[in-house]
Amino acid sequence: MRRSIGQSIFRRFGFYLGVLVLAGAVWEVQHYLQSAPTIYDAIPIQTEAVSAFLEMNRLLTTLATTLLGALGLLLFGGFRGKSCSRELWAAVVGAVSVSLSIYCGYVAYLAVISMLEAGSFDPYSPQLLRAQYAHFYTFLVGVIFIAGFVYQNMGEADKNDKPSASAGS
Repeated sequence: MRRSIGQSIFRRFGFYLGVLVLAGAVWEVQHYLQSAPTIYDAIPIQTEAVSAFLEMNRLLTTLATTLLGALGLLLFGGFRGKSCSRELWAAVVGAVSVSLSIYCGYVAYLAVISMLEAGSFDPYSPQLLRAQYAHFYTFLVGVIFIAGFVYQNMGEADKNDKPSASAGS
């Protein structure tokens, strides 16, 4: 059955419209996360505080990126041809959550850069804490959903790998 040209054009423009709406939503979230005022006087250990914060940020971003890579490996080759459609929604929610975690880490990094540009770093500023908490908790939610997806599919893979009793006889 052939698709009409109108459906194809609508589908193509619908995709780009969806991308524009998503970009606008991301911009609004970023604007909200960076809108809190910062009040802080620099202290002598400011460099250590910045280093500790950025190291934690790097660690979570690295873990999130690794988790997305592992999920891609499982979805596109790890189950060796077996269907992994069971609980696929959990994999999608987990991937979106981990991706949001990476984005929140980026927002936290931008907040640190803007504070340093202003000449003061406050690790307890509401702007930075919101981004930091969002970075960690969206990562944690993603880990839970991806672990649930893997658990459900590994159980199915184990059932499929067991030899039947009649096969040995």
